[in-house]
Amino acid sequence: MLCLTAFWCGFCQRMDEVTFSDDEITTLLNAYFIPIRAEDAQRPDVDVRYNQNGWPTIAFITPWGDHLGSVNYMDADAFGDVLVRIHRVYQDQKHELRQAAAHNEHNTPQDAQDAAPQSRVRVSAVAEISDVLMGMADGVSGGYGPDHKFLHPEANDFLIHRYESTGDSTYLDHVALTLDRVRASKTHDSQGSGYFRYSSKVDWSEPHREKLLADHAGLLQNFLKVYLLTGRTEYRTMAEEVIEFLRSTMSDSSTGAFYGCEDIVTPPATTALGAKLGMRDVSKTFSIIDETVYVDANAQTASVLLEASWVLGMPECRERALRALEFLWENCRAPDGAMCHYHVGEPRVSGLLQDQVRMGMALLDAFRVTGAPEYRDHARKLGEYVRANLANSAGGFYDITYKGPAHLRYPLTLLPQNGLAATFFLLLADATDEQAYRQASLWALSAFTDDFAPYGVYASEYGQALAAYTSEPLQVTLEGQAGDPMLRSLARAALTRLASFRLTLNLITSTGPSSLYVKRGQDRIGPIHNPEEVQPDLLNAFDSSDKRVAARPSDV
Repeated sequence: MLCLTAFWCGFCQRMDEVTFSDDEITTLLNAYFIPIRAEDAQRPDVDVRYNQNGWPTIAFITPWGDHLGSVNYMDADAFGDVLVRIHRVYQDQKHELRQAAAHNEHNTPQDAQDAAPQSRVRVSAVAEISDVLMGMADGVSGGYGPDHKFLHPEANDFLIHRYESTGDSTYLDHVALTLDRVRASKTHDSQGSGYFRYSSKVDWSEPHREKLLADHAGLLQNFLKVYLLTGRTEYRTMAEEVIEFLRSTMSDSSTGAFYGCEDIVTPPATTALGAKLGMRDVSKTFSIIDETVYVDANAQTASVLLEASWVLGMPECRERALRALEFLWENCRAPDGAMCHYHVGEPRVSGLLQDQVRMGMALLDAFRVTGAPEYRDHARKLGEYVRANLANSAGGFYDITYKGPAHLRYPLTLLPQNGLAATFFLLLADATDEQAYRQASLWALSAFTDDFAPYGVYASEYGQALAAYTSEPLQVTLEGQAGDPMLRSLARAALTRLASFRLTLNLITSTGPSSLYVKRGQDRIGPIHNPEEVQPDLLNAFDSSDKRVAARPSDV
């Protein structure tokens, strides 16, 4: 019996209190089953293979790894009936199940299979994904979908990128509407700060009271980008609030890393009637922190704090981000060099794709902001690890490096993770000028050529990566004092007027006037001090014999 739970899951807590605490259930489990518990955040590889409609998911598996069935939350009586029925089915069909398992094991296809790798991607998919998201966009309450609302900062990020690329304000307007509605709703915790994970109601008025680190990293990215593009100070305020929440609530001061989650818990009523009716004692609500350090979420947080350091003029964000990355690199790697997924006194679960690419992207962001080559070198090592250990010869990259029992026998090629991998390899190609990494980006994208509509918002990261892949790279260096309004104006001009290119924004701290340099190939234009001069026709100078090329900034 595999019980998939989440740290913040109220139904999981209730099942522990009621069902798994029942003496008869304990007796049945100990007599006829091997009970295993897995936390979704600690084992995303297990969760993606067994989760059925949320948490808790209780899956029943034969000794040979075959899936017999799954259920969700149940009270003790109903769950006891399920345990008895599952045991009887297994006893009655044990011989047939064993034979089927042996047949399946003998006839399991090779990982790579014999399919020829895809060599093309559909550029039209970017517009298709845009249409899907805008079709899901709630024009009244913001967010995506007609029912319960999740934060989905990755969808906001994709629409922001579409605004930069197309100039169509419809995209940015919806992101701003979403952020405004969430900030004004109960999904924003006005008492304890931070944002709850999702709302059961469409207007964000009935939040489930967990706050995840990854969500706050994504929201902070949204706030910073909208502030940078619009100059509206309310988004700066929202960004600063998230930074304060990360500092005050989610920080591990001893390591510099960040905790995984805060949950707001309301304990069961202590009266007999209240307990029988499943009531909660709201007068005793308290907060608990999941102090696990997750590598992917920490890397994502470090990336956005590096962005905040120059957009907001907060050098402490840069120092905190670099400290977190140092902890991850020094303490969260396996002997083979792979990033592990989480750290609880020691690193655990190595080789997941999402950790390698998130950490790689954060390291490249550190390289952009500091210019220190060791960050780029670390990112290259992770890129080589992914290429060597996670490539699916039919296209894309697998989510795991190893084969385990049951459904872990089968590595998966997942769209969101491959979207992130494609972005990581493009960033690595631009940072190193090595074409092998551009090919790796195409490899991640090439596994998916079908209709993207069924993926909904989960196609966002793939869409953003595909848009970047089909654009020519352009290096833009901003030199000036962090937080300077002119520096932001120059960045805004580059992001909106040069967006037909795949921009890499490099930062150099300087006490002189804010300036911008543009580099394509070996040619460089600058310094530019006036945002109005940052226009697409500026790049014609690269193709002219009369090039306005200045010396490279001293610290690049």
